[in-house]
Amino acid sequence: FLDGPWRAEAEGHKVGDPQELRLARSLDGGLTWSVEIPPQDVSRIGKPLPPGPGEIRFDHPDLAVRVVAGSGRRGAERMGAFHVSTDRGRTWRGPWAFTGLEDDPRVAGLRITSRTSVLPQGRDSAVFLLSAQDPSLGRVSGRLDKTFAVRSDDGGRHFRFLGWLVPWGDPHRAVMPSAVDLDGGRFVAALRRRNPRGGESENWIDLVVSNDGGRRWSFRSRVGESGCCNGNPPALTRLRDGRLACAWADRTRQLMLLRLSSDEGRTWGPERVVRANPHASDMGYPQIGQNDRGELVILYYLATAERPASFIEASLVRP
Repeated sequence: FLDGPWRAEAEGHKVGDPQELRLARSLDGGLTWSVEIPPQDVSRIGKPLPPGPGEIRFDHPDLAVRVVAGSGRRGAERMGAFHVSTDRGRTWRGPWAFTGLEDDPRVAGLRITSRTSVLPQGRDSAVFLLSAQDPSLGRVSGRLDKTFAVRSDDGGRHFRFLGWLVPWGDPHRAVMPSAVDLDGGRFVAALRRRNPRGGESENWIDLVVSNDGGRRWSFRSRVGESGCCNGNPPALTRLRDGRLACAWADRTRQLMLLRLSSDEGRTWGPERVVRANPHASDMGYPQIGQNDRGELVILYYLATAERPASFIEASLVRP
């Protein structure tokens, strides 16, 4: 997360400079947290190169991956880069390039945007869900970016394009994927959606599915509405009993919400309110996982009347 000074007069996110990257770690299933300063700068692209043979093990039990958005309109830098940790974020290696994508005609001229999802498929294999925008569109480029899948089978040394989760020509935004591997080459991913012609309030969460390892995707269900102010991204996880859990914020109602599905996202149970927030619509962007006690650990940011400067908290929810 980024830590910066609160600026009450700022528009949008009320944060000033300097903004510094931090990590938060819990060793008790989300009850208590400590803050760490990363030993390496994992927010930079630099001049990314491919990793060496065997440098990355995608099946490592302590793997963490951070993808950095691209910059510029030309060259490999617009494809961004990624960093890898095999000790749960204590040390990092990279930046490494998405070698092979820079010349693919399906993403020619596009620029990688932030917030991604990674699905390890074995020691040397992984599927990355990335998103891209067309910088030639100027101010509206951030309203039309889309998510696509790529795969590496040689430990991150080369990547090949698989398919768009939503067609590039679709008129609505579809970004910030949160994906789950259902096994057997079946994936589901929750997406942040927006109608760019619907003002600030026509925003929602969709679930899409692939049955062929990420090449072809189709719509499965609409999970919920994310409200005003550009909406919110989802967080998706699979419980140990096989159910799916999806969390997101509805910024119009100023609520953190959770829904569960017992049929791989075809239908969803009733909304559960994780956190009511009467103070501000600038909230959400959750992460979700299940701890050893079986609780859902849902992280998000918000502000309250008592704490007007935005902060991050964790809620523990019995599914």
